[in-house]
Amino acid sequence: MVRFNLRARATIVTALFGALFAPATQAADFPAIEPPPVEEGPVEWGSNWYLRGDFGIAETHPTDLNGVALANRFPNNWSIGLGGGYKFNNWLRGDVTVEYLNLYAKSGVRTDIILPCEIGLYLDATQPTGVSSIPSACSPWIRNRTESMLNMANAYLDLGNWWGITPYVGAGVGVNVLYQRAANNWYMYNGVPYAGVTYTDPRNGATYMANWDTKYESTSLRLAYAFMGGVSYDIDNHWKIDVGYRWANLGSISGINRYNQPITTNLIQQSVRMGFRYMID
Repeated sequence: MVRFNLRARATIVTALFGALFAPATQAADFPAIEPPPVEEGPVEWGSNWYLRGDFGIAETHPTDLNGVALANRFPNNWSIGLGGGYKFNNWLRGDVTVEYLNLYAKSGVRTDIILPCEIGLYLDATQPTGVSSIPSACSPWIRNRTESMLNMANAYLDLGNWWGITPYVGAGVGVNVLYQRAANNWYMYNGVPYAGVTYTDPRNGATYMANWDTKYESTSLRLAYAFMGGVSYDIDNHWKIDVGYRWANLGSISGINRYNQPITTNLIQQSVRMGFRYMID
């Protein structure tokens, strides 16, 4: 009986020790490994993006349209624009720009334009037609506002950086939103409107009315393209100053010339532009 009790006690003690030390043994054999915490840093918007702003002085042709006479020399016009782009590598970059162009703007009398106008007819046997005109002199009173919003996608080839100076060439294509609002009203030398002057042909009694007045009002889209070249200078790691030349075909434009003849021609602009580029880090 005593041996039985001793054996029973030994068995119970052994079981208790096994129960106590088994988890510790398993934990020692298979330690739990937790991954280190991951620290999340700020997310950066790529460092090759840039913003740009430009102001330009330009020479625009035709120089005489719908009563407005621009100086036939450089400059006779101006523009201002904003844009943004991306630098792909040290040689290639591209941007999208939007520019406002103030093309033709004037209101008033063109005293430098005096054209002979006809206010009547009389019988004249010395003329092959048998009649001669009764002349007067007419000048236009004009209202003209012609402007555009030039939207361009441009690509540039940078030709290396030399002590902070980077020459480049480029080309662009886009859409020119052309807005025209113009009216030409002609007056005789005595201040009477030419429109509404009536006269009778003495040969057949037919009545005619003289009217040179014209009016244009439209908003149209024109295909535009340009070629440019220039240099930029690194002010610091972020700022660059840019000076360049651009030749641009802004699409076709219609109106009348100084001789009151209708014309349709391409709107050509040569400009020198200066601006800044800001590289975003």
